[in-house]
Parts: sequence; C-alpha cells; structure tokens
Amino acid sequence: MSTVREELVRYGVKIANARLVAGAGGNISAKEGAVIWMKPSGLAMDDMTPDDLCGMDLKSGRQIEGRNKPTSEVNMHLAVYRARPDVMALFHTHSPWACGVLSAGVELKPMFAEFVCDLGRVGQLKYITPTTQALADAVGSEIINHDTIFLENHGVVAVGATMKQAYYRCLVVEDAAKSFVAASVVGTPRFLTEEEIGALTKAEKVGHRLKMMEGRQ
Repeated sequence: MSTVREELVRYGVKIANARLVAGAGGNISAKEGAVIWMKPSGLAMDDMTPDDLCGMDLKSGRQIEGRNKPTSEVNMHLAVYRARPDVMALFHTHSPWACGVLSAGVELKPMFAEFVCDLGRVGQLKYITPTTQALADAVGSEIINHDTIFLENHGVVAVGATMKQAYYRCLVVEDAAKSFVAASVVGTPRFLTEEEIGALTKAEKVGHRLKMMEGRQ
C-alpha cells in the first residue's frame, strides 16, 4: 500500500488529537505523482483508513481511486496543487482559536519567532462560502504567493513540501491565536516590529545556507 496514504491517515489522527477540527470537519490531501489523495466526505480525521481515501487525477480532476466521495472542498485542493507544483501536502483545518480570532476581524500578526520562521508567506481572505468554486478560485490565486492562508469565519489552509511542514503550520497558527487571546486578556499584545521580523528572516536564511553547506561536505 502507498506510504503516502498511510502517512496522510496518520496526520489526520494528529490533527484530530490536536483538536484542530471537530466531527467530520476539515480536509487534508497529499500528492503522489499525478494523483492527489484526499480525505473523503463525511468521515472524521481519526476515523479514516488508507482505503477510505479518494485518489483524484490532478490534471482532469476525475476520481480514479477509492470507493468514497471526496471532500466537498475537492476543487480547492486541486486548484492549489495546479497553482503550486512544489506543494506536496495541503491541510485545511477549522482551528477553533484561529477561527474565533479571525471572525472577530482581528489580524493575526507575529508575536513570536515561529510565526515568522515556520508559517512561510502568510495571506488572508475575506469570507467566501465554503465548498464553492469561488472559494477554490480565490485560494488557488492566493496560494501562488503564500504558504499559509487565513480564511475569515472558516479556518486555515496550510501547504508544505511535506505533510509535517503543513501540519506544523496549522499548529503554529492555532498557538498564535491562543497567545493573542491570552495577551489581550491580561494586557495589550505586543507584535514584533518590522526590524525584528527582518532579523529573524535573515537569521533563518543564514541557518538554511549553513545546513546546505554541511550537507555537501
């Protein structure tokens, strides 16, 4: 059996255990060649087996594997993979803290290093009716220049070169929302300045170059 399918199921359990979704909410997918494996509609993240996943042909959008109906956000997933050939995984969560903060009209901004270093390029979209082609088109356009997208009154879309990267991005967003709420309760949140963000970005780039150099030795 495909290890991609097995890994995707494992991350579904992780997402459920992290309480980033409730019930059958949210959807996840991963790319294997020209096939996009997706969570089926109506199943909870921690109820899936590899055989439950739906295999969609990236080019045509037709289902070529699986007995279940794919997630209702199938068009959004396909739009992202078509726009970003480098993306190998897409996790869409209904993270409760992040959704709550975003629905209040608050802009989630960097308060700590992980927000800057782990989330990649962050974008945000106003509310668009879930499952619609309008949402798929908007996310497909936004993902060209972003890696993590905040969907107002809906959730989070995070992509990655690996499933682990997409998952970590979901966790960091939820943590950022919790930190924002905590700071707002006890005082006034302090966001990182542009200078501080620049310093973090520079340090991350230097660290990445050093790792690459070490790998060549």
